[in-house]
Amino acid sequence: MKYGLMERLFWKVFSGDYKRGLEDILHISNGGEVMKKAHKKYKEMLLGTQDPHNRFFSNLILASIFGSIYLSLEEKPPVEQLIIFNWEAVMNNKIMLKKVVGERNYTRKGQQALAENAKQSVRDNNPYSWRYTYEAGKSVMEYTVKFMTCGILHLYKQWGISEITPAMCKRHHIDFIPFLAQPAYLKYFSPPVSIRTNNTPA
Repeated sequence: MKYGLMERLFWKVFSGDYKRGLEDILHISNGGEVMKKAHKKYKEMLLGTQDPHNRFFSNLILASIFGSIYLSLEEKPPVEQLIIFNWEAVMNNKIMLKKVVGERNYTRKGQQALAENAKQSVRDNNPYSWRYTYEAGKSVMEYTVKFMTCGILHLYKQWGISEITPAMCKRHHIDFIPFLAQPAYLKYFSPPVSIRTNNTPA
């Protein structure tokens, strides 16, 4: 797989926020060196994952950035600290904030596309993709998906870092049922994981 424009763009957009997080949250003095090492690992993690039909490929790119940084750390922080680190780097990014505000899944057209993609995903055998079902909520601002497989979890298992999956997937507008830290999520998705997401402002 080529190191394409999308992969380059994501690194450019988020690497600065992650570097600040390394220094401000994880209190690592050589954040620049860690990011330089992580950039090489990032390219390695992306090998074989690219799929033009994967609706969630951007999630896999972000997971590769986060995972490559974790692999580049000499001392591994606890998951609770990694949740804060990843949250601050991703959700406080200016471009990411615009994406969340304009999230297309919280429109009827967006959810129709999500429902159709869910049907197609059941037949998808790509281990780096997501197989899931979709269920409409009480309004367009709420819906539920049940994941049978997860590309991020597969990626992290391949690299022996599945323990950081909860830190990667924690989001303020998503409720995980059961919580990601439970073995049901980390092992084969049996029973399937439900994600109820509500975008209604607090």
